Amino acid sequence: MDNQILINVTFNETRVAVMENGSVAELYIERKSTPRIVGNVYKGKVGKVIPGMQAAFIDIGMNKSGFISVEDVQEDPLYDCFLENGAEDVIQDIKKQQNNLIQDILREGQHILVQVLKESVGGKGAKLSSYVAIPGKYLVLLGTIDVVGISRKIEESQERERLTESLRKIKPEGVGLIARTASAGIPEEDLENDLKELLSIWEGIKKSNEEKKSPSLIYEEPRLYLKAARDFVSKGMNKILVDSKEAYGEIIDYIKLNFPDSIADVELYNEPDPLFTKYGVENDIKKIFKKKVWLKSGGHIIIEEAEGLTVVDVNTGRYQSGKDQEETIYNINVEAGLEIVRQIRLRNLVGIVVIDFIDIKNRQLREGAYNQFVGALKYDRARSVVHEMTSFGVIQMTRQRLRESILKELADPCFYCEGIGYLKSIDTISYEIIRDLNERLVKAISQKITIVANSVVIKRLLESEKDNLNKLQEHFGIEIEYKSSEERIEKYKIISD
Repeated sequence: MDNQILINVTFNETRVAVMENGSVAELYIERKSTPRIVGNVYKGKVGKVIPGMQAAFIDIGMNKSGFISVEDVQEDPLYDCFLENGAEDVIQDIKKQQNNLIQDILREGQHILVQVLKESVGGKGAKLSSYVAIPGKYLVLLGTIDVVGISRKIEESQERERLTESLRKIKPEGVGLIARTASAGIPEEDLENDLKELLSIWEGIKKSNEEKKSPSLIYEEPRLYLKAARDFVSKGMNKILVDSKEAYGEIIDYIKLNFPDSIADVELYNEPDPLFTKYGVENDIKKIFKKKVWLKSGGHIIIEEAEGLTVVDVNTGRYQSGKDQEETIYNINVEAGLEIVRQIRLRNLVGIVVIDFIDIKNRQLREGAYNQFVGALKYDRARSVVHEMTSFGVIQMTRQRLRESILKELADPCFYCEGIGYLKSIDTISYEIIRDLNERLVKAISQKITIVANSVVIKRLLESEKDNLNKLQEHFGIEIEYKSSEERIEKYKIISD
């Protein structure tokens, strides 16, 4: 099956599923109630400077002040974005050469141009940087660093040399350019056209920075479905299915403008069965709430997410295939390793991940299982550092944290067990009800629908989605009634009359 992008839009929620060989590889969710700000540029105002931590708080006009470390501040203040863009390595090299003190660079009340590196996590403010990086189709523009760099995922030496020469030729003084992975094989003329668009954006940022007061939003990353088109449309991702007419039109216009030679096929999905249901995405999302993941062979893995650590355990279960015990263990480890990589990407497991494979005494077989695991990680767009498998079959790795894991996006700590487990969040349940309701209305004619749910969920529906639910009533000519129940928050009923 061709690789493709599935885009589901439900009122104030957008979900993007990246499909590889018929399976969900990555999932992204954007809600109006919790807007994404990674990549946004703000004119901020310096708050408290903390010399002891070599950091400072920056007011960017949100509920919580952002946080900036000394290594992320330039002396003359004027990031990885949605996906891998190649800029981080270059910026990290520059940071290592700095030896400044935060109190010598920033002062309270000072205005500073910053970009969001990471979303607010665990009650902490967003992580900020004054190294502004604007991603394009093929390039990343570094507004205040005069450098040239190539994505390390472009490995062929001749292509790296060609791109380096081209970037040096087209780059204006005073800015930096990074060739993204998508730039491989792209003619210099197309790179230059991409650069012109990025320079136009950068000029607009500088102008807004001069005109606006702090704190102010200066530059906003595109909507999720447009970022998906920008970052995934390539030779390997040749089809986009979207179930919203409005989003479909915007994507078509965006690709025509920015990727005129693209072979991507964008289709408006209008079949009766919901898009994510037809392609099995909803089932994979439901499984995210479960710790146990079954393997086709009968084995299984257990995924335990903690605050700063994820532990994955591999178990043979009913798996008995192989000539001998060592071969059986090798086969289950290989199968489990491939599924673990898929779950890492699907669930967006970040930070430290420890994987306990089944012990293999044979060193050659152990290395073979390890190499299969590392090979599968090459398709992951997030950066990872993987340590060698120990003699006990344990792999420790770290994975880049740009946003929370999908489980933490979709769920809240369970108050029934005082945070030991997770419950679906009220927003997640609300959107499940809306999707369920819409699916029923498309398939059956009813005059009245009654939604029975916990009072907290009913309240959220009426506060956040009342206008959209009224539109459903008008469109289908029905009456929607709401009844509160004493059931657990995740329990609800939709009754048709």
